[in-house]
Amino acid sequence: MLSSRDGQSLATRESTRREWLRSGGLGLAASLSMVPDRPILARDGQNNGPFFGRAKSCIFVFLSGGHPQHETFDPKPEAAVELRGPFKPISTNVPGIQFCELLPRIARIADRLCTVRSLATDDNTHGSSAYYYYTGTNKVRGGLPLGKTDRAANRLIDWPSIAAVVGKLRPSLNSPFSSVILPELILNNPGYLFAGQDGGFMGRGWDPQAFECDPSRPGYETDILGLVNEVTSTRLAERRSLLRELGNRFDARQLGPAAATFSRHVRQAFDVLMSGPARAAFDLDREQDSLRDLYGRNKFGQSLLLARRLIESGVRCVQVNWPREPGDLSVGNPVWDTHFDNMGRCRDTLCPPFDLGFSTFIDDLGRRGLLAETLVVVLGDFGRTPKINGNGGRDHWGPVMSGVLAGAGIGTGQVIGASDRNGSLPIDRRIRPEDLSATIFHLLGIDPQTHIEVTGLPFKISTGQVVTGVFGSGPTTDARTAAGGFVAGLPDFNRGPLSNGDFDRGRVIRDRFGEAEFWSARPAWDPDQPTAFGVAGRVSTLVGRDQRGGERYEAQLGFGLADRPATGVIRPGQTVMLAQEIYNQRPGRYTFQVGVAAAADKRTAAAWSRHFRARLVIFRFTDLTRDVGKIAELASTQFEPPFNAGPLELKVSRLLKDQQGGGGELLKGIGVAVVVEKQGSELDLAAAGLEYAVLRVLRARVRFLPRDFKFSDHDRNQDGKLDRGEIPGFLENDFEDLDVDHDGFLVPGELDS
Repeated sequence: MLSSRDGQSLATRESTRREWLRSGGLGLAASLSMVPDRPILARDGQNNGPFFGRAKSCIFVFLSGGHPQHETFDPKPEAAVELRGPFKPISTNVPGIQFCELLPRIARIADRLCTVRSLATDDNTHGSSAYYYYTGTNKVRGGLPLGKTDRAANRLIDWPSIAAVVGKLRPSLNSPFSSVILPELILNNPGYLFAGQDGGFMGRGWDPQAFECDPSRPGYETDILGLVNEVTSTRLAERRSLLRELGNRFDARQLGPAAATFSRHVRQAFDVLMSGPARAAFDLDREQDSLRDLYGRNKFGQSLLLARRLIESGVRCVQVNWPREPGDLSVGNPVWDTHFDNMGRCRDTLCPPFDLGFSTFIDDLGRRGLLAETLVVVLGDFGRTPKINGNGGRDHWGPVMSGVLAGAGIGTGQVIGASDRNGSLPIDRRIRPEDLSATIFHLLGIDPQTHIEVTGLPFKISTGQVVTGVFGSGPTTDARTAAGGFVAGLPDFNRGPLSNGDFDRGRVIRDRFGEAEFWSARPAWDPDQPTAFGVAGRVSTLVGRDQRGGERYEAQLGFGLADRPATGVIRPGQTVMLAQEIYNQRPGRYTFQVGVAAAADKRTAAAWSRHFRARLVIFRFTDLTRDVGKIAELASTQFEPPFNAGPLELKVSRLLKDQQGGGGELLKGIGVAVVVEKQGSELDLAAAGLEYAVLRVLRARVRFLPRDFKFSDHDRNQDGKLDRGEIPGFLENDFEDLDVDHDGFLVPGELDS
């Protein structure tokens, strides 16, 4: 799992950035480590080959945490099941190349990709292995080995990132930004910046510009662009004029390197605040809704779209990091770090948005002519262990990882390197991070042998060898085949912890009974035994209409569900259960809220409490099969059904932890259920004269509040309440329910309730 011991927090870093921006840029001098610009010592580059400088720009896609090679680009069908996992390989559109079945869309664009299956750091530690890829070296200033360690950023000794070096040596000609990071910097649990993402010992003046944002949210904004709404253009122009006048008071020959760095960053700050093209790049509303849907209406997909727009605006280098999820700073399997539930995480949470967003991204770049001049690189911290552990997860594995290259100067439709039959070690063409960095610099027209002087001491930007085998001018083969796998409809990435809570999805059997998508009904209503104890997952209630005039749906639990006197025997301890696995479980407080009604004949209603008990349950699975018959209850609320009375609103709540929080409730998955259980002795329904009892579930909701949630972090104007613009995304769907006084704001008490 991601972990750390020391370092400056991201909140502290971002607070500093906001302060200098809100002061109109005047605070910049205090927040920048002044770095002298020295001559660049490089060869003339005349003999660097035909692919030197083929790429005008570069986009890094970093799958933070380390993606599993088996479930992405290097499936191993011949390995034992405990190694290869449950997923099958599928054919791509290039004969002989296979990907995992979880990437069916990317399999259809394999002819535009160069798959690399032999990347290696031999380092199983997040911080140092990721640093190796960020910077292209595993050393710190002075040439000393970093060591295999997790630690926070230390710009005094950290090597500058590849993005920072590109920003210095190939600055943008058309944008105030040369290098940008989206949608957030990569954090180490419990919230420290990973080393190697910034300008390091080159100085803060060469940090890539990090835009903390969620482009999937309507009206999203970043700190720097949000200032446009706080400071008028007239005031900005006045401040810019004042700074220009102050600058003119100094003879240009007296300006030292520190002042030059200050001047450059002040100019960049004003450029982005006042420049139409720079600001326009962030306006995703200019894109067609259909294209935004194809990218996926989620933070990662929309960040890829924003990266494309920034490249179009002239930004030289954009790094798109896989974003964090609410609550995952205190979980043992954040982002792609799948220490437990690798199967569920890859199937439900990780691979679908990556498959959708990245395939659309490559297609979109190609249609616009950008792919021919843009280098695309997909990396992660490292690979994952070939062996699946006892919690269904894969652990850290530095000896081999798969990655992807595409775009300018890349020979596509091919595989470079290979791992062994178990996906554990490279057996052909082992590629080190320094070799990859040298290749990236070469394609961007930067000689990897270039030296940069910092405070009088030169350093060489790369010690690797260019991997010429990846070079090419498009597909290396014209052969094509039909890609395999199943491409379903667009996934609902914003469905929240619970799906189909209104029972409006799934097959309907008119008048009474049916089944609901995502829900498990145990035992499901059987038309051959319509009066037995069971669950009908979806029912069309023709007497009811929703606000739009459509039919309302519900689930029903009980006996005699077919409007005929019940028959059969119900044994002691026998249960009926309507259950659903919680999507993307994270540590935090879960509240299961259900609206119920009930109906029964008079005799059954009077006898109910002697024979049955009903309850809402939050549970955990006890094995990796996710079988609702194998669960342990974590919290429950018992209730009396409101027979022949008005509906009730019921709820049960529990704070759940993973192993980092001192508990293991999340290890094999969690879920919620409505349960009716037989108490006491055996019951013959016909002999007892009990005709029917129906517990009607009208709607179900699960609200999630991350374990590390802090109200003040979202209360940007510090007024003690959250409006719709401040509410975090994981609470958007619950805003109306939580706003009990309907004033359009949420206060801490409403969240606590």
